[in-house]
Amino acid sequence: MNENTSAAIRLTRTPEVVRALELAKKRYPTLSDPEILKVGLAMLTTKTSEEKEIDEIRAMSSYGVGEDYLSDPAEDIYHLGMGKKIT
Repeated sequence: MNENTSAAIRLTRTPEVVRALELAKKRYPTLSDPEILKVGLAMLTTKTSEEKEIDEIRAMSSYGVGEDYLSDPAEDIYHLGMGKKIT
């Protein structure tokens, strides 16, 4: 049996919150204020999760190679500034 659990978030409508909701209404005109807040929270949660995964992958790659040069663009052999332009 599925049980639905819900949580309530109380938010004071400060001028910053009102301004943020007005901007979000331009992007999502058909959504209500609570729905906009749900979308915003979902985006924040997803972004944080993806950033953590990317950092973890970079750390594992550096450890696997044994060097920290993987995140240094100057060490990248495919750097845009290298080589001669052929005309």
